[in-house]
Amino acid sequence: MLPESIPTVRLTAHYLSLDGRPLSGSVEFKPPALLTHAETDLFVGGPTVATLDSEGRIDVILPATDAEGWNPFGWTYAVTERIAGVGRNRSYRIALPAAVTEMDLADIAPADPAGAQYVSVPGPAGPQGAPGPQGPAGPVRSVNGRTETDIILAAADVGAVATSAVGRAGGIAQLDAVGKVPLAQLPNGTGQGVTSVNGKTGAITLAAADLGALTPATADARYLAIGAAPVTSVNGQTGAVKLTSGDLGAVSADQAVLLTGAQTVDGAKTFSTVPTVSADPANANQLVRRSYVDTVAASGTWTPASVGFKAWAFDPAASSVTSPQYCINGTVYLIGVPLTSAATITNVVFYVPGFAGSGLAATSYAGLYTSAGTRVGVTGTLDKLITKTEGTTFVLKLTTAYAAAAGNYWVALLVNGPDPKTNGPAFMVGASVGNNPGGSARMPGAFVRHARLAATGLTSLPTSFTPSTVVADANAIWAAVS
Repeated sequence: MLPESIPTVRLTAHYLSLDGRPLSGSVEFKPPALLTHAETDLFVGGPTVATLDSEGRIDVILPATDAEGWNPFGWTYAVTERIAGVGRNRSYRIALPAAVTEMDLADIAPADPAGAQYVSVPGPAGPQGAPGPQGPAGPVRSVNGRTETDIILAAADVGAVATSAVGRAGGIAQLDAVGKVPLAQLPNGTGQGVTSVNGKTGAITLAAADLGALTPATADARYLAIGAAPVTSVNGQTGAVKLTSGDLGAVSADQAVLLTGAQTVDGAKTFSTVPTVSADPANANQLVRRSYVDTVAASGTWTPASVGFKAWAFDPAASSVTSPQYCINGTVYLIGVPLTSAATITNVVFYVPGFAGSGLAATSYAGLYTSAGTRVGVTGTLDKLITKTEGTTFVLKLTTAYAAAAGNYWVALLVNGPDPKTNGPAFMVGASVGNNPGGSARMPGAFVRHARLAATGLTSLPTSFTPSTVVADANAIWAAVS
C-alpha cells in the first residue's frame, strides 16, 4: 500500500457492447519504467492491470501524476485497453492530477488514439465568465410553423394525444393509481384478466417442467455456469485466444530438427558435439563411423587390425631382411605410432628376430608416451619379458591400461646390460637405403616418427620430456600397440 502522503485518484470505467452486454478483458495503466518519490524514499514502478468485472466495470486507485516529490515530475500513464471482441484495442496516455480525486475514464479517453499524440488531462471547471451584452427584445416569429398573432395549438400540433381519446376505442389506454391499465380498457372489452396459464386456472404455481425448462440444480449439473469456468486466461490472454509457438517459448516446426521422420536441413551447420552413428551405412549418402571409413579405405591393404593390432609404426612386411637393430645401453629410443581412432591400449609390441636370452639388466623397460612427451604407460622390466628366441612377437603388457584418444604416440624402448650391444635382443627395423635413411622425414616442427632422447646412461623411462628436444634417429625400429 502506498503511503498516505502520496495523493491518489479513483479511476472508474464501464464497457458495454452495442446491445448492452458487459464486455470482458482488462485495462493496463503503465507509468514510466521506474519512478522515484523523494519525500517517502520510495521507488515505484510496474503496470497496474484492472480486470473488467461481470458488469464490464473497473474501479482502481492510482497515484496522482503531478504530486510533489515525483522524479520525473509531471509524468503520464500509458493506457492499453485489451477488450475481447472489439476488433482493435486502443493505447493512449493520460494524466491524473491530484486536484481531481475521482474521474471516469470515458471523460478523458481520446476519441481516436491512432491520431496525433496527445495526453488527456482532466481538470476542475474554470470560473464563470462575465455575462455578455443583452440582445434586443423581439416578438416570437413563429410557433410550430404558425405565424398568426394569437396562436392556439392542439394536441396534434405537438404530436400529442388528445385527452378525449384516452380510454376510448381507437385511442390510448390509461394507467390507474398503481401504474396498471384498468381491466375495462383491456382487449375485447370484457374487463377480464388472464383466464389460464399453461392450461391451469386458479392460484397457479408453475414449475420448471411446466415450461419445458431445467431446474437450477439440473442446469448446474448439465451446463457450466457463467463465471464458473476454471480457465480465466491463457498465457495472460483472454477472449478468443490463439497461441503461437513464440507465446509458448517454443520453436516453430519449420525451424526445429525433428527426432523422427524425414526432413530437409538446408545450409551449413556447426555442431558443438560431432554427430555419431551406431551402425554401418545402408547407402553411400549416410553418415558413417571413422572406424568404418578406415576399414573401407584400407580394403585390399593390410592394416594393424588385420593382424590384431590397434596401431603400428609401419607394415612389418616392409622391414629389413638383413639389418636388425641392437640398442645402445642407456638410450631411450622413440618409435612413432599413429592411432586413427580412440582406443584402450593395454600392450606395446616388438618383434625380435633373435636373442641369446641373457645379458638384459633389470633397468630395461618399454613404455608409451603422448605426442606432448607425457608418459602414460610403462611395462615391467624387460629381463623378465623378452626371452631367448629365433623370431618372436613379444606382447609387453603395460602396468596400467591407457584410454587413448586418436593421435600420434611414441612407443619407448630402453635397453641396459648387453656387452657388447650385439649380445642383446635384435629388434626388427624398416628397410633403409644408405647411411642416412629418410624414415623421419617431416615438415618443420611436425611429429618425429623415429627418434631418441638426447640424454644417455638412463636406467628408467622419464615421466615426461620436451618433444622439441628429441633427436631424429636413422634406425626405424618397428613397434605396435594392442
